Amino acid sequence: MKASLVISAFLLVGLIGGCSATPAAGPAGPQGPPGQDAHDRDRDRDRDRDRDQQAQAAPCPAGQHQQTDNGRTECVRDR
Repeated sequence: MKASLVISAFLLVGLIGGCSATPAAGPAGPQGPPGQDAHDRDRDRDRDRDRDQQAQAAPCPAGQHQQTDNGRTECVRDR
C-alpha cells in the first residue's frame, strides 16, 4: 500500500512538472529568398499552380472542344 502511494505521488509530480515545463523550440521553417514577402510567395505559388493545370490539359477527341467553366476546363460536344 505504501509503495503504491509513493509511486503514485512520484508519477503525479512528474506529470505536473512535465506539463508546466516550457517546450523546447523546434527548428525554424524554410525561409524564402531575401526581399520576398508573403504576397510575392502567394503570387508565385498561384502562378505555378495555374501553369501546371494548363500543362495537364489534354486535347479533346474528335467531335469535342475544350470549354472553361469556373476555372475548370473540360471537353464538351461540338454543336
